[in-house]
Amino acid sequence: MGAQRFAYLDVLKAIAVIAVVLYHVGFLKYGYLGVDIFLVIAGFLTTKSLADGKKGYLPFFFSRVIRLLPVLLVAGVAVMLLGWFTMLPDDYENLAESVVATDVFGNNILSAITTKDYWNIANDYKPLMHTWYVGLLMQFYIVYPLLFYIAKQDKTTPQRTLVTVVASLAVLSLLWYFSCSNEASRFYYLPARFFEFAAGGIIALAYNPSRKGLFHPSFSFLCYVLLLALLIVGDELIPAVVRLPLVVALCCVLILSADSLSNLLTSNAVLANIGVASYSIYVWHQVLLAFYRYIIGGPFTVWTFLLYIMAVGVISWGSYRLIEQGLSRMIGKRVVVATFVIWLLLTGFAGYVYMNAGVVRDVPELGISVQNRHHRMNAEYTDCGYQYDRPFVHKDKVHWLVFGDSFGRDFVNMIQESDIADQVEVSYTDDYSKPTNQERFEMADRIFVSTRGLRTRLVSAVEMQCWNHGLSPDKIVVVGAKSFGVNNGHIYANRRKPDYFDQRVEAEGGARFLDRNSRLREFYGERFLDLMAMVTDNTGHIRVFTPDHHFISADGKHLTRYGAKYFAERINWNKYLLAEGENTDFTDYSLIP
Repeated sequence: MGAQRFAYLDVLKAIAVIAVVLYHVGFLKYGYLGVDIFLVIAGFLTTKSLADGKKGYLPFFFSRVIRLLPVLLVAGVAVMLLGWFTMLPDDYENLAESVVATDVFGNNILSAITTKDYWNIANDYKPLMHTWYVGLLMQFYIVYPLLFYIAKQDKTTPQRTLVTVVASLAVLSLLWYFSCSNEASRFYYLPARFFEFAAGGIIALAYNPSRKGLFHPSFSFLCYVLLLALLIVGDELIPAVVRLPLVVALCCVLILSADSLSNLLTSNAVLANIGVASYSIYVWHQVLLAFYRYIIGGPFTVWTFLLYIMAVGVISWGSYRLIEQGLSRMIGKRVVVATFVIWLLLTGFAGYVYMNAGVVRDVPELGISVQNRHHRMNAEYTDCGYQYDRPFVHKDKVHWLVFGDSFGRDFVNMIQESDIADQVEVSYTDDYSKPTNQERFEMADRIFVSTRGLRTRLVSAVEMQCWNHGLSPDKIVVVGAKSFGVNNGHIYANRRKPDYFDQRVEAEGGARFLDRNSRLREFYGERFLDLMAMVTDNTGHIRVFTPDHHFISADGKHLTRYGAKYFAERINWNKYLLAEGENTDFTDYSLIP
């Protein structure tokens, strides 16, 4: 039974993987729900396999590892090789980290801890961001068979006990899914996803295949249309949090509609073949897409999209035939040993790259050299701001309190790179509402609000804190957000061109970001420090390099030391050192490019 193929399920897999690919390309807003179709089908097929009782726990587990790992290893080798020649250190370090996490089937955990947001645009540039699903699937393969072992302890009605246990856990999982306020936990972790896998499992346990015509064909086809609509239609009438369980429910109906769906349309041979190779397609589509975006950049044209689809098709089909099918015919000690050796070498190499901060060559644009590299060096400068999370102690200096997230720490670095750094004492906090910050508010001469996603509501809350501590809100300076594009990869890819240092980018968010920045400048007037005005030319494009050929930002958001110095030289700091009532503009516009 485990080797039996269901053509209508393969077609569902094809629809799921096509939806995922189109979502990542940017064509289907809800195409990512194809993964949920995969989970329901995986639960159905896994339960059927385990119910046969022909494999023990360890044989089943190792068969799943040998099924999933080889394609991931080949993909891991490919991305590490491509990344070596094309990526900046910070991106290569992150890639190496995700390779290690993928190799141990833990990329969902890594993503939940680091990125935290599946929809973060930074994920578009990560070749292995999508292997979170494979990690989650393997975790199901580890945990789910244990439920069968528990049910077997009931010697009288083990089947009923198993259904009861799986169904009870599914209900708890669904409740967790709806009640969990942490989006990362709800998206990436097994407890909030268990109901999807269990839905397919319950069908496999409770459905009697000899019972024909459970649903009328018209109802089954209607559910098929509704499922496609949930993947394709991008309206907001159905919230995303509700859309996912609806996809799961409709997928369950379709699994139970084998008789109705065994026809030339819903069991189409071409689509079924795509479904058969869906795992390889899933693995390789993001690898190619991420490197296209990283190296070339820019939106797809018709021709580049067609070339991309052709490349995904050719590489995925080769991966399926040579790796998935090829290894399935050769399973034995040699395959296991070879897989383990490749896993060890790849994981060890990726770990080495990660511990060396992704630095494999000198990058003078970032002031990085191979001779001076160590773990976390890419984040060290931004994190310098944490050392200023302390009360004011110097009474003979001007007291500046900086509030914000990593953008606030960037602003602290600007102050420290300025020529007035020795005249001020800086105190940094990422939480203005802490009771321990009361003394800082009372002693502050200026408060700088610098945070990503700046909102007037947040500034108003800080203003209230000022009133409560006897400080005039006029002393608050609102520091505008900054953006230097989404990723510097396609900039770095042109490093051998003569106009390399003259390149410009669009801000993340484009004209909308700049328009919001302008509206904030108008709203706060003299209290607004417009950083983007210092890097934006008259065409609305953003400079990437300082005049002395260094990256202003390493990741498009946070400043390098050179970037902090660049801004420090262009901000009129005396504005904030002058007595109240003296009026000077924020910026020395003669220095703006």
